[in-house]
Amino acid sequence: MSFATAPSSQLHPRIQELIDYLAEHRHRLHEAVASVPPSLRERKPAPDRWSVAEVVEHVSIVEQRVAALLTRKVLAARAEGVGPDPETGSVVSTYADPYVVVDRSRKISAPAAVHPTGAVDTTAGTEALVQSHAALVSSLQNANGVNLAPLTATHPALGLLNMYHWVVSVALHDDRHAAQIREIGRSLAGSQG
Repeated sequence: MSFATAPSSQLHPRIQELIDYLAEHRHRLHEAVASVPPSLRERKPAPDRWSVAEVVEHVSIVEQRVAALLTRKVLAARAEGVGPDPETGSVVSTYADPYVVVDRSRKISAPAAVHPTGAVDTTAGTEALVQSHAALVSSLQNANGVNLAPLTATHPALGLLNMYHWVVSVALHDDRHAAQIREIGRSLAGSQG
């Protein structure tokens, strides 16, 4: 079942805020990938570390899974009669501690389900990012008219989050991995010198 997407001008302010927030953070991720020479993007800086291509694949897998989660939650909420959010204030500003997500000094182990396969090069991974971003934006547009605040799910590293905060965490996840990609690029460039 699919819902027609509402034109941007008709989106709830909180949905529009999330779409804009995702775009801003995705731009930073693409900039980080572009900062690494193409010849180094498939190389691992160490045997136990991911390459840029693997990081990109991981980010796209996570985003696809969150898009699917949001779609499931919204479909169930519609079936239960959940209506629009009466609030219009920022949901990004209500995210408790963004630093927890972006802090690279704090190790967060990705669940096996979102590990990269290693079979995707950066070109294919970048296309997967475009597709996963489009899927999440579409899920958000399709959520228009449903209050996402009472819809919750447990994040494997961050605990119980409402669906607004799940989307905020996806944008912050982009920042975390943009920093990782820049680290990988510096490490590989340094090893060539």
